[in-house]
Amino acid sequence: MILETSFILNLWDEDPRAVAKAREIAARGEPAYIPTPALFELWDGVARSERPREETEKVRTFVETYDLMPFGEDDSREAGLLRGRLSRAGRPMNTVDVMIAGMAKARRETLVTSDRGFRQVAAEIDVEFA
Repeated sequence: MILETSFILNLWDEDPRAVAKAREIAARGEPAYIPTPALFELWDGVARSERPREETEKVRTFVETYDLMPFGEDDSREAGLLRGRLSRAGRPMNTVDVMIAGMAKARRETLVTSDRGFRQVAAEIDVEFA
């Protein structure tokens, strides 16, 4: 399971759907990962925050809880091809989101997100919404 940024933020906000999904994943015993592009977005949020110390602690604690999934060569290929197909179809997707979707596709992992924008790639990757 790959945890996308919107899901992580909703989990931090104790959104009931995100909390229930996290519990479901834990109950199934499935490994869950933070993809490094999502970690980039979390650190970007720290830099933009009015409470950077508090946000830094959230990121560090969360990273200690889950394994990181680095973005690699196969992920790059799948993300680039996916973005190209979406662009040709007139359905652009932001760079970090398509990188995370590419990781899910390359690794045949389920993507857990709260971002409905991932519906446009649900035919190519397994997406669970929370």
